[in-house]
Amino acid sequence: MAALPDVPPPVPSCPDWSTVDLVRHLGRVHRMVNHIIVERLETPPPDRQKLFTAPAEATADDLADWFAEGATDLAQTFRSTDPATAVWTWGESQTVGFWLRAQTVEAAVHRWDLEGAIGSPQAVDEELAADGVGQFLDVLVPHRRAAKSAPPMEGESYRFLQTDGSGVWSLALDPDGPRPLGEDEQAGTDLEGTASDLFLFLWHRIPGEPLLVRGEAKTLQRFFELVPTV
Repeated sequence: MAALPDVPPPVPSCPDWSTVDLVRHLGRVHRMVNHIIVERLETPPPDRQKLFTAPAEATADDLADWFAEGATDLAQTFRSTDPATAVWTWGESQTVGFWLRAQTVEAAVHRWDLEGAIGSPQAVDEELAADGVGQFLDVLVPHRRAAKSAPPMEGESYRFLQTDGSGVWSLALDPDGPRPLGEDEQAGTDLEGTASDLFLFLWHRIPGEPLLVRGEAKTLQRFFELVPTV
């Protein structure tokens, strides 16, 4: 991994973060997940916000090496561990496979963030982005609503259509909980775009403009109130 600059640039898509902050975040998460899997933890590791953090006095080169070491260790752990292995996660599925999917998605998001900080971010791989759309709607929507004080859902509905593939995803935010729309149910808002653009929109990385939007503008604007960022 190339050495980080002495004065780290800001990350436009992560307000108040520099590239060093983002590298520290990713490196800490990699080590935490690796620890959970290797130790087969059934509960969250204690003090996980501090336990896996790089030393405060680490230089840019130290951080680059520290990050690479943690990423390599986690990749090796994933390769050598059955995805069905039971471990603690923050989601409904308590398996290594949950972490593999979640970490793959997070790496894709933050790769885009880092590229945007130092140049021009490239699109997310189509297959990975398509899986990330499904993961967001199935896993992150209920997680984010539970983690934040989100307003009540009133039946707002969305359908996401992939223009560079066959993916179609839907979400109805009913008062009693989110659910997929039925095939014959009309959505309040339809959004069409590449898998990458749909994925990055859901992660609040790009505005709705790159997408073809049909339906109620108010419903689209309300999406991130109902599914707040964490």
